[in-house]
Amino acid sequence: MFKYELVIAGLGGHGIIFMGRVLGYAAILAGKDAVMMTSYSPAQRGGWSKAYIIVSDESISYPVVSEADALVATTLEMLKSEIKWLKKGGILIVDSDLIKDPMVSEEEYRVYKVPARTIAKQETGNERTSNMVLLGALVGLTGIVEPKHIEESIRTSVRRKELIEPNIRSFISGYNIAKETK
Repeated sequence: MFKYELVIAGLGGHGIIFMGRVLGYAAILAGKDAVMMTSYSPAQRGGWSKAYIIVSDESISYPVVSEADALVATTLEMLKSEIKWLKKGGILIVDSDLIKDPMVSEEEYRVYKVPARTIAKQETGNERTSNMVLLGALVGLTGIVEPKHIEESIRTSVRRKELIEPNIRSFISGYNIAKETK
């Protein structure tokens, strides 16, 4: 049985919830079951934002993350807050443009530092697609879904047509970097 639990955490405006939504829909496109719970502060920008996602090849009867296989964090504060969910040996992905030192044991966790904002800016001229770089790294490291499912999910989820290709390019960049470092 395939079951994958993960946590994505950062600030409002970092695209945390959108990242979870794209992944969840991609999992459904891949024929898997997926659930997501979100939590966020009342502040529209600058407040915290979290997505808890479970993907399984069987029906999910208990939709609460109990022990995450992976954690993606865009701020040190959210990393410190959510590391408790990550199992020993789990994958930790941080945006190294925002978290210079994750301050966790690389003996306890598989730590990947991805300069997501830098990569997004190089790929698209805009840092706002850095969330898709991180999603690409997550998919590349875990194989949770195939890239084609993420691309289809992006095409469906991104409302402004001119933003579809930049999001896909950023995703592919993150995916390729992860495959090279895996």
